Amino acid sequence: MFKPASSKWYDFGKVRQKLLDEVGYEVVEVISENLSEIRLKGEAPGRMRRRLLIGSLAVASGLAAVIILSLARNTPRETNNDQNLKRKLERLRSIPYTTMTPQKVSGPSGVTVYDSLRSWRGYQIFCSAISPEVYLMDMYGKMVHRWYYPEKRKRHWVWAPALMLPNGDVIVVSRMRDIKRLDWNSNLIWKVDAIAHHEASLAPDSTIYTIVRDIKNYRGLQVRFAAILHLTLDGKEIGRWSTYDHLDEIKQAFDTRSFLDNLIDSLSGRGGIDSFKATVPGKLEVYKRSGKNIYDYFHMNTVTVLPENALAKDRRFKPGNLLICFRNVNQIAILDKDTREILWVWGEGELQWPHHPTMLANGHILIFDNGPVRGYSRVIELDPVTYEIVWQYVGDPPESFYSYEKGSAQRLANGNTLICEGDRGRAFEVTPDGEIVWEWINPRKQRMHRVQIYRMIRLSPEVVEPLLRQGHTIQGS
Repeated sequence: MFKPASSKWYDFGKVRQKLLDEVGYEVVEVISENLSEIRLKGEAPGRMRRRLLIGSLAVASGLAAVIILSLARNTPRETNNDQNLKRKLERLRSIPYTTMTPQKVSGPSGVTVYDSLRSWRGYQIFCSAISPEVYLMDMYGKMVHRWYYPEKRKRHWVWAPALMLPNGDVIVVSRMRDIKRLDWNSNLIWKVDAIAHHEASLAPDSTIYTIVRDIKNYRGLQVRFAAILHLTLDGKEIGRWSTYDHLDEIKQAFDTRSFLDNLIDSLSGRGGIDSFKATVPGKLEVYKRSGKNIYDYFHMNTVTVLPENALAKDRRFKPGNLLICFRNVNQIAILDKDTREILWVWGEGELQWPHHPTMLANGHILIFDNGPVRGYSRVIELDPVTYEIVWQYVGDPPESFYSYEKGSAQRLANGNTLICEGDRGRAFEVTPDGEIVWEWINPRKQRMHRVQIYRMIRLSPEVVEPLLRQGHTIQGS
């Protein structure tokens, strides 16, 4: 039977555990990009004891940011009525990246819908959000293979996303730590130390694109700037393109309404940008470190390579060009594959913190539009020549489909679309008419909360089944 690896990545040491046992708090772990945020809720035993708990946890975890959800002093915990729940969810949304659903697990899980006649059969590949694992899953929810590489430290650095190569190797990004290549049996082939995140994309020339970041002192602030890192399949660096180095070019090509500079200028003399203490969805991303604000200028979350497509004669949409996503300024763009010239930009005023744009064979672009301001997500298909949205999927009611900070969309060979509603740990396949013909809800949970998924991709049987037939044992079985 398939057994996932231990998920006890959350152990911050004996001191913390002793305090938790003594105080009797219910602990819910929520891990951000630096795996450091902790939410606590429960019955507070008093001001002094609470301060001791918070101080000790901060020391034990190093970078921990502690959010107290119930501050009642020596009183029973409050009822989760609609207003209280909404307020708590808004606090949760100010955390950079979480790994579990805000709601506790309820209802069915696993494959809940499967119309085998109208669904496109394949194998889903995705990463665990709480441990260094990649799963390969069939249409019935059975895990047919797993890659797992334990880190040599108490706390695991989770992977997102995973790229499977034709021979069964995987490229995985250990968020903010490194990028690795593992063979089918999870043996390490190479590792590149880099502050990598969000992406591992394969080009037709068998090179790899990923995203890294640097923190720069910009206008007196600590600001994160992303860069595209280009690697060979052996992990050797070919080149990189930095948003910091090319900021002037970006400002000339993009709509700058949501740029950090505009916000800084607009707040001059009115308390300054440091008056923001937490992320404002759809407007500003703020992290706390050592008591200081760190800002994320673009938050690049995607770099994919344009495939052969119906618009290939147009220089902007030439195969091999790079399609990128700047979440924090609500825009996607295309770069020339050789010069990195910015050829095409779209999104401000339409997109809200988008993810995972991909170009389709017909030349259109598929985009997961998260919608943190409108309060619901959608998946859209854009004609990049006319800028017309020619297709979209929205939930019924709209709020039934919503992922605040994660998500992906993949157009399948039969015209259906695979959608990953990452924050809710859910993936589903819809027809062009929006009918759900396959649905999977992550059965894995931690402390009664469902584990989230950053991205899910469906691979064809022609790619996966030869690997499974070659006598490989199922890792973890």
